[in-house]
Amino acid sequence: MKTILVTGGAGHVGSHIIEQLVKNPNNKVISLDNYFNGRIENHITGAEYREGHTKDIDKLIPETPDIIFHLGEYARIAPSFDDIEQVFDMNTVGTFAVIEFCKKRKVGKLVYAASSTKFATNGQERFANPYSFTKANNVDLINSYGEWCKKNSNPDFEFNYAICYFYNAFGPREKGDGKYGTLIAKYQDIYLNGGNFTVNKPGTQKRNFTYVGDLARGMILTAEKGHGNGYTLNNKKAYSIIEIAESFGGPIEYKDGYPGRQDSGDTSTQDKARTELGWETTVDILDYIKDFIAKHPRK
Repeated sequence: MKTILVTGGAGHVGSHIIEQLVKNPNNKVISLDNYFNGRIENHITGAEYREGHTKDIDKLIPETPDIIFHLGEYARIAPSFDDIEQVFDMNTVGTFAVIEFCKKRKVGKLVYAASSTKFATNGQERFANPYSFTKANNVDLINSYGEWCKKNSNPDFEFNYAICYFYNAFGPREKGDGKYGTLIAKYQDIYLNGGNFTVNKPGTQKRNFTYVGDLARGMILTAEKGHGNGYTLNNKKAYSIIEIAESFGGPIEYKDGYPGRQDSGDTSTQDKARTELGWETTVDILDYIKDFIAKHPRK
């Protein structure tokens, strides 16, 4: 029996990780979520759900997990400018507590969900917004803990980890409403309800949209086989925001607004997940949209 903790387990990707984990009867799966962006509707039968902030992990999780999947952070770019205090509270204070918990309890492995924004614009995107800044800093902190452990002869100072990088998750359980909604879910709502598909100028900015089930499977494979930094989980084919809007059939309305990162990053040499883990994507975003439209024809 393995005890596995998923922080952010009621969120989009976290719920899919749990859905795959509970299929194994030897897994005891616990979710810790503060429901800032997670939803009760995302609960998966067979898992145990606890509500709370990751900075209180030591009080909320008396068990010593074999694995922690850490996704319980603030995870939106544009709104992060308005939510700086929350971003630092969840991503800096909360993640530091998770790392210390791992060290104190000698957790078997921490698998961290990092952001692909770290690679964009030759690495300069990490400074572009509060979200990217805190996520990139957390990667530095986790890697540093790993190096400190190698240099410290104290057997109580142990830290086993692996870091994955996400690229624009899409798929079931996406949240489209409010300022924290994801692009694909928002466009699905626009398609169903009518209206213009808004595109922040210039619209040519590209994203490597990656199916949520593939991301979850990649995280689990990383927990099983991965060590250290650099497990990039991405669909290698990137699409512009204009292409995505056009695939829904338009009409498109261009507006001024924060466009997010200006490129999707160089993914040509980031194959560690593929070469070491045998991971690959299975669903392309344009095929997913075509299937959605076929199942929801406009009247």
